[in-house]
Amino acid sequence: MSSKRKDTQRQTRDRLVAAAHASIVEEGVAAMSIRNICTAAGHTQGAFYSNFASKDDLLVEILQSHIQDEVTLLRDLVAHCAGDDIETTLQVLAARLAKLAEEAQWSLLSIELQLHARREPAFAARHYEGKAACHQVFAGLVSDLAERFGLRPILPPLQTGIGLYALWMGLAVQGEVEGAVPRDRMLVGFFRALMGLGVPGTERA
Repeated sequence: MSSKRKDTQRQTRDRLVAAAHASIVEEGVAAMSIRNICTAAGHTQGAFYSNFASKDDLLVEILQSHIQDEVTLLRDLVAHCAGDDIETTLQVLAARLAKLAEEAQWSLLSIELQLHARREPAFAARHYEGKAACHQVFAGLVSDLAERFGLRPILPPLQTGIGLYALWMGLAVQGEVEGAVPRDRMLVGFFRALMGLGVPGTERA
C-alpha cells in the first residue's frame, strides 16, 4: 500500500472515529448507528467496514483512545508539577480523575462494552485487548509517580494501574452516594495506600 493511500485511509478512519465520538456525546451510545456515523463523516458504509469489523470494534477503539489521551494528560500534569510536593501532585491528579468520572457517556460506554463482552465470546477478546491497553497506560502513570517522588508502591505498577482503573471506572458508574467522601478524596486515599504513603504529615516507615 502506498504512503498516500495509507494517509487517505488514516484520514477516513479518523473522521469515522470523530463522528462516532460526537454521536456518543450528543445522543448517547444506544442511539448511535453506523449509518448516521457514516453520514456525519461523509463516507459510505463500505468505507466503515473497510476500517472496522463492527460498531463494537469502533466503540472499543474510541474508549481506548479516550483513556490513553486522558492518561497522557495526567502524565503531563505529573511532569509539570513544580517542586517535590507529592500531596499537591496527588490533589491535581485526583481532581482531574474525579472530573472525568462525571462524564457519564464514558462510563456508560464502558458498561455496555463490558456486558457485551460477557455475552459474546467473540467480542470478549477484542474488549480484553482494549482493557489491557488501558491498564498499561495507567501503569505508566504509576511508574512516573514512583520515579518522580522516590516512592515504593506496594504492588507492581501494572497491578496498581489495574486497581486504579477499576476504582476510577467504578466511581464513574456508581455516581454520587449519600454519606460517601467526595470522589477526589477517595482517589487520593487509594493513591496513598498503593503508593506506600502514610497519613499526611507523618513519616513513612
